[in-house]
Amino acid sequence: MPRKQNGFGAHQSFAFKQVDKGTHKSKKPGAAGYYPSDRSFGSSVHRTVIEKYNLDSDWVKWRKGFEYYNKAAWYKLQTLDEFSGEYKDSQINSVLYQGTDYQVDVVFDGYKFATKGADSNNHYVMKRTTTSSLDIGVITQVFNDAFEYPERKRNREIWVKGTGGTQGRALLRMIGERITDGETEATLDFVLTSEGIPALYIGKSTDENPTTVKVQVKKANLVGAEPLTNPQDLVGKILYVKDFFIEKPLLDLALFNTEDNSYTATVDVTDGGTSDIEILDSDANTLPPSLYDISQLDKLYTASSGIYEVKGSYIFDKTIYQRFFGNQYLSAALIGENVDTISYSVFPFKILGVADLGDTLEFVSVPFKSEFRLTLPPGPDGAILVFTDYSFIKRGIQVIKNDTWELIDTDIDPWMDEVFTTGLPLQPATVYTCSCPSHSHSILRAPQETQDDATRKINRQRRYPLPTVLSSNDYQALGMNQAAGLIESWESRQHRMSFKTCKHSIAAMFIEKVKIKEPSTYPTVEAREQFEEKLAKDMEEVGQEFVSSYKRGGLTTLEVIFALAQGLNLDDVETAFVMLNSNF
Repeated sequence: MPRKQNGFGAHQSFAFKQVDKGTHKSKKPGAAGYYPSDRSFGSSVHRTVIEKYNLDSDWVKWRKGFEYYNKAAWYKLQTLDEFSGEYKDSQINSVLYQGTDYQVDVVFDGYKFATKGADSNNHYVMKRTTTSSLDIGVITQVFNDAFEYPERKRNREIWVKGTGGTQGRALLRMIGERITDGETEATLDFVLTSEGIPALYIGKSTDENPTTVKVQVKKANLVGAEPLTNPQDLVGKILYVKDFFIEKPLLDLALFNTEDNSYTATVDVTDGGTSDIEILDSDANTLPPSLYDISQLDKLYTASSGIYEVKGSYIFDKTIYQRFFGNQYLSAALIGENVDTISYSVFPFKILGVADLGDTLEFVSVPFKSEFRLTLPPGPDGAILVFTDYSFIKRGIQVIKNDTWELIDTDIDPWMDEVFTTGLPLQPATVYTCSCPSHSHSILRAPQETQDDATRKINRQRRYPLPTVLSSNDYQALGMNQAAGLIESWESRQHRMSFKTCKHSIAAMFIEKVKIKEPSTYPTVEAREQFEEKLAKDMEEVGQEFVSSYKRGGLTTLEVIFALAQGLNLDDVETAFVMLNSNF
């Protein structure tokens, strides 16, 4: 009997032995990808091409969000008006870039969604709306020719040129911010000078030498509702330096020493000044003071002419900026030659100790992580703004059954489509944020408590989530690591600079009559069939989730604080600060 052809044109039989995949051998036969049986540090899951495609599809988020909207699986955050006895929509007034000459008034309102994936049985979506405007400039030219700029195409960056407005300095605070001209919206990644070199370098506090603040105040200048009889009563309270955003020429620093390393530069800074101060009651508000409009908070004491001193060491990652200098090695000296201004913020801090120096009180802060920025503000020629090409959307208007909806199209390719063509001034966009892991790529921990009758159906406590193999590197995690007991983040820079959505934020947009166009990146047919079955099951369980949500709704505001921090565009250092200084 002739043997079956093997495809090589010969009647030979090839027999291959099963390859031993070692640590990549799956215990569950049939699962896609390679799943290590040895879950030791350094192992990772390798997805198949199809599995990776399904995971990257935005259609699933869109479909779930649309279903949550249709099933009314949400409710608006409301508070009881003590005078009228009626419930009204909750709103939090806050300020973007507070303390600067270009601060923006914003208001937050939000929605609550029941879930099994959080200790409080809730995830929160917060909508940020600006109530004042900025004059930061107008885009005049878009460099989106992929053939002319192949390197930018590889880096997934769209460079645009704009004329600076009277408040153009605000751009140096807007990295990671969603910016719009009224039609096109994208995430700002870099700000460059008109010559194409960075106009901003961001340094982070080191673990060995975090930021500390000392403030001296004359006792005679300390004014409060009641005389201060025991200064030690102020330990644990919040001290706010009113001129907390400092921007000055580099030459005016009291101390500025640099140390050059192969991939980093370290700067030792000592600075100080005079400012009025306020002492706030840390127990009076659940949210940390840096999330509020501080001018609206109650004060225990105020003092004029307080003298503050700030000390800290800050590390700069040169690999972020080296590519803009080509073959020229980026040294600390070269950075110093290309900047002329420094800026930093003295966040409202918790008082660690109070020293009585006779006629003066000295307040010492709890050591904390902060940022130090070296900048070259935009000149008369304007600046070059760099946006990530995967963060673009377009907004329009659509009339549905005589009802006007705002339409968002996420399938925008800025290398093919016209973007930033309105000629209107740039503004911070309306932003939706969510506390869920899908939106933030972070997981939060909340105190464990019983649900009812001293029982818990599922233990949702995650005390100290461990970092993963593909998590942020040491430099990126400098800020968030200090809050490791409260939050663990695996967010990459690429995700932070994208248009972030989840099923909850999409549902909130539909509620607000903001229609997101159905994404074109569908998962495979098999994945969609499995998804429909799971979605039907999930929607059947929504009622049970809401029962648990009501029972545990008052457990913590940690998720609200986290969503607000995202809405204020706080970076990882600032987010960790507010998480650690919240009373939840």
